[in-house]
Amino acid sequence: MSTIVVAQKNGVACIGADTMSSLGSLRQKAHHVVNKTKLARVGDSFIGLTGTSASLVVMNSYFANPERPRDFSSTEMIFETFRHAHHWMKAEYFMSTLPDKGEEYETTQFYGLIANPHGIFALYSYRSAQQFHRFWAAGSGRDFALGAMQAVYDSSDDVVEIVKAGLHAAAEFDGSTGGPFEIFHCPLAVQEKAAPARKKPGKPRRRRAN
Repeated sequence: MSTIVVAQKNGVACIGADTMSSLGSLRQKAHHVVNKTKLARVGDSFIGLTGTSASLVVMNSYFANPERPRDFSSTEMIFETFRHAHHWMKAEYFMSTLPDKGEEYETTQFYGLIANPHGIFALYSYRSAQQFHRFWAAGSGRDFALGAMQAVYDSSDDVVEIVKAGLHAAAEFDGSTGGPFEIFHCPLAVQEKAAPARKKPGKPRRRRAN
């Protein structure tokens, strides 16, 4: 497994991932492996996938064709992008959809996180996506990473340091997560607006009687 985290603050979106692979109890640390990355860049988006390392290979190969549509600017467009990709991944990459009797839809074997100028997102196997205001994490060290980022988010102005806190906590306590870490960041196109200040109530005006 892996640990991937995203965060955004002060006009910057950031994504980070560990670089250790595991095969059951066998661990492959970064200094043993050449192709250790778990993050890919597609246009202006950084995408990190958890699970089998084959998923990143498939995704990179799929989007290497410039004619394949890709739009990660919103949850709706992420869904449409991977809805289109689902057909080709079955036809060209022999993706197993593993349908269970209780599942309403075929699954795309992708689960991960996205960071780009439009924000930070999670991608799920039904091709749906969620967008987050502050941070999120995925993978086997997710719970440790979320706790660490929650602890430092308000006190830290540096989004890279927030991401590092999540990754360090995951590597400390999760057996399938290990450094060094890869971290990428980009400016947000539109910063979130602060909530407008409430106006002080004025004195009530008397109505003239007709």
